[in-house]
Amino acid sequence: MTKIIHLNSSDPLVGDWVPADLYSDIVISISKEDDEYRVSVADSNDDEEAEVYEVNYDNSGLSFNVHWASNGRFIKYGLLLSSDNTVRLIYTYSGQETWVRKET
Repeated sequence: MTKIIHLNSSDPLVGDWVPADLYSDIVISISKEDDEYRVSVADSNDDEEAEVYEVNYDNSGLSFNVHWASNGRFIKYGLLLSSDNTVRLIYTYSGQETWVRKET
């Protein structure tokens, strides 16, 4: 079960974010230190913490990249504030498939 801890901040992006449908166990935690955003991403089901890098804020939204060591997946996230308690999360991720030679 996801545990949400509310942080006191005047910045609407700061806090713990979970999917509205609660389908995923991923929690994105955002804090701000010296005008710089800090992001951590964790799977609350197995407590795996992803490697987060290239955090960037450009006045239109927050972007960051994630690598999950357990499956090798890379994900690029874009987070756009919709309201004080809602964000739009746009993401692109790497996938893996097995292919076979086509018979001729």
